Amino acid sequence: MGSEPVKLTSDWMAVLRAREHAQPDAYLNDPCAAVFVTPASEAGVDTVRADALPSAVVPLRGRLGDLTLLSSGVRQAVCLGSGTDARAYRLPVEPSLVYYEVDLPGQLDGKAELLAAAGFGARCEVRVVEADLRLDWGPALVEAGFSVTEPACWIADGLFYYLTPAQTHAVLDSVSALAAPGSWLTFDVPHELFLQDPVMQPFLREMALRGVPFVGALRDPATLLARHGWSASAALHREIAAGACRWLPPLPQRLRTPAMDLWLVRARHP
Repeated sequence: MGSEPVKLTSDWMAVLRAREHAQPDAYLNDPCAAVFVTPASEAGVDTVRADALPSAVVPLRGRLGDLTLLSSGVRQAVCLGSGTDARAYRLPVEPSLVYYEVDLPGQLDGKAELLAAAGFGARCEVRVVEADLRLDWGPALVEAGFSVTEPACWIADGLFYYLTPAQTHAVLDSVSALAAPGSWLTFDVPHELFLQDPVMQPFLREMALRGVPFVGALRDPATLLARHGWSASAALHREIAAGACRWLPPLPQRLRTPAMDLWLVRARHP
């Protein structure tokens, strides 16, 4: 999977966040998302939505990461596969926070300039770390100044869809090795049933043809994280839609359907 398909999906996610932000009762407030929206990215989203793009999870994972970061009290945060994420530019974070954006080389070129031109300046220090998360990326993060002795908030929005289970395990191994006690982690990932769902097959074929196949899935992320010393809670989108999740606000009707087998995960390193 090359960098162009990755950027394509990142731009699509900006479209979905911008559209949710425009709702009168927006579940996710992301005024920065519109900065990255282009006619091409909007057309791409509208084309793929016909094949059941799992769009509802995008505002959910965004809100989960926002709430976790703002309540964590940490002085460093790491966004894995940052793409068009702009939490450092839109959230009321402490100026002392150091926010690390990790993505493929060249993927974040021009991002800060685009945001600045639209009137969005960083509210804390932002450090870009160019690294391939399928390889050994931890040393690059530490070289950029990340402290392994201080707690951090780790956010991986939409990352694990594109990594094989083995690669996902490797990333979580690395995060666990780098995370000090008191750290937080949020991410979303498909359940194995999602990839097997007959309804999803046209969408999955379309994504594969576009060079960004969905290959990632975890059966039980909470148990997996527990083996690494995390205290984790996980809920499927369909469970959240039914109101069976304590750590996310109730969903508006538009984000409840179609209910899907996608995990939202929140974990703390004791």
